[in-house]
Amino acid sequence: MNKNYIPTLIVIVLGIMVQSCEKENPPLQEKDQTVDTDNAKVIMGDTLEIPYTVANMQTAFDNLIFNLKKNSKTSKLAKTFKDGDDIEILPSHYYYRFLPKDSLEHDRLVNDTILQVSNIPLHLKVVEEGDYYDDPDLEGDENPGDLAYLYAVVPYDHPVPENVHKELLDTHYFAPEQSKEEPVEGEVAVKQPVNKTTKDILNVDENGEVFEYLELEALKLTNNLDEDELAVLRFYLPNDTTATLYSYDQAAQLGYEQKQLILDLNSIDALLEQETLANRNKWNPKGTITVREDVVKKTVGVVGAEVKVRKWGLVVIKRVRTNHKGEFRTSSTSTKRVKYAVYFNSPWKFKVMAGTVFMEARHRGTRTYKKQSWSQHFSSGRGQFYALVHNAAYDYYTRVVPTYGLKKPRKCRISAKYDLCGSSEHRSDILTLLPTSDIRVTRNGKDENKNCIYRGTDGIYATTVHELTHAGHRELDPGMFSVLHSKNCERLMLRESWAEGVETIVTNDRYKRLSSTYINPTNDNIGWNYQRQRNTVDEMTEYTPIVADLIDNLDQNEVFSNIYPTDRVKNYNLQQIQKALDNCRTLDCWRSNLKSYYHNSSEQYLNELFGYVKGVLNNNNPKKCK
Repeated sequence: MNKNYIPTLIVIVLGIMVQSCEKENPPLQEKDQTVDTDNAKVIMGDTLEIPYTVANMQTAFDNLIFNLKKNSKTSKLAKTFKDGDDIEILPSHYYYRFLPKDSLEHDRLVNDTILQVSNIPLHLKVVEEGDYYDDPDLEGDENPGDLAYLYAVVPYDHPVPENVHKELLDTHYFAPEQSKEEPVEGEVAVKQPVNKTTKDILNVDENGEVFEYLELEALKLTNNLDEDELAVLRFYLPNDTTATLYSYDQAAQLGYEQKQLILDLNSIDALLEQETLANRNKWNPKGTITVREDVVKKTVGVVGAEVKVRKWGLVVIKRVRTNHKGEFRTSSTSTKRVKYAVYFNSPWKFKVMAGTVFMEARHRGTRTYKKQSWSQHFSSGRGQFYALVHNAAYDYYTRVVPTYGLKKPRKCRISAKYDLCGSSEHRSDILTLLPTSDIRVTRNGKDENKNCIYRGTDGIYATTVHELTHAGHRELDPGMFSVLHSKNCERLMLRESWAEGVETIVTNDRYKRLSSTYINPTNDNIGWNYQRQRNTVDEMTEYTPIVADLIDNLDQNEVFSNIYPTDRVKNYNLQQIQKALDNCRTLDCWRSNLKSYYHNSSEQYLNELFGYVKGVLNNNNPKKCK
């Protein structure tokens, strides 16, 4: 099936109107036009043997009823579960595949918190993680930025979006969580549908004990019982009239698979009793998500990220956010087998995208955990990069904005480009008409010879801060980003010098907190972006150090060399500088506002300081705006 595309003419016209900030590794500001793609493809494997299909659960239920009447009349369940012959297994969930035709339909599906859509099939094994999935059933999704199928296990009573192309792939039955426990701190409540089948079962077994037996039978039918369970359970052989019980090892030696054997319900009683005595009938999914800050050689928590806990990797049963240490813990569950995944987003603040427009950055644990916690550490690769961008954005919204009194950006979609070697950028309002991200952050920049270089963890943080500062500036003063003046060099210098200054102050603050040795004493306490204040006027571009010069007490002309600008201004702060910049279009306006708004003991030197920035505006540096 082919997808509908936005008409090429519209894309071209809007593309001409685009203006953006392009942030390179300092002090380089070459504009890079590299194609905007990452190329890591998700590799899927074999189809999973899913126990929870309606067909399999119906077979499991029928087997259970048969066993209760014939082989296991003395089991605990036989005494409590009666009259279940007429119960039919009906779907509690439907497994759909959706195909949005445009970004509006895509966002509608993605933003539905009940659907919890996935951009890869849930019924296949994940062999290798990546940034996009090339679905063999869909023609035209080879480009990572294209619209593609979205998969969801949907509660039976949740209305699926109308007028969106969808296919019903399967039906499932999941027993609901029986716990009445309230969500814990940081946890988001998840809908637990109770369908007719569940109500009918609870009518004859009010404690819901049969659900444990039913699930074990369903697991057996799909060869999914694990070693611990197989060690305790006992089985009858098919067509064996001797009623002899076998261990699984004994049956396997005779050539039988799990699915061929008949469960002894008394052995299930023993298994469940063991779990009850060991207090293992319920447990709390929990864990820690951390990332390596290589520049300071420290491990830090991934803060405020969303962790989803899926039963069998299919239906989301728990959602929770990590704390400042990267730790998470949900309310208790009776579900034994889960898969974990972490999504790099924060509600009402930002969403990190995996290098494409339509795929959210996330990391899924590939294995199934049986009542076990998840400790995920990102020391390298895509996971580390996404986690670093997430931490930077979270820190900006929750600490930087209130601490420094900065304008908060609206909710941003941040495209984290792992493989792309080139500039990061903030995109102006006009691009919100297209399916795109507000901000692009690249893992790699370029040196003066256009060689690809890794930014480092502080560079990734700084770049994210820089672009979010532009986004906040746009909220404060939309007119400053008018496409009608996109080529105005003085406006560009105001915008870039402001973002560069916030980046400098905030990055140094964060990394000094992480490590007292972050700033090298030879850098004269400037730290990140120290080289900006070691440039002559002729060497500078629109990324001037004027903001740092307004704040610090360093005169580079006196300390380093008289070839550098004189800086005798000090003790302004970012909030004051931002207010003075608001609604300004010229350097004179910015300087004048600082003088008129605030009393500062060094304000008599403002003309001198802004004089060097005017000199930059008129220099002949070929790398600077014109």
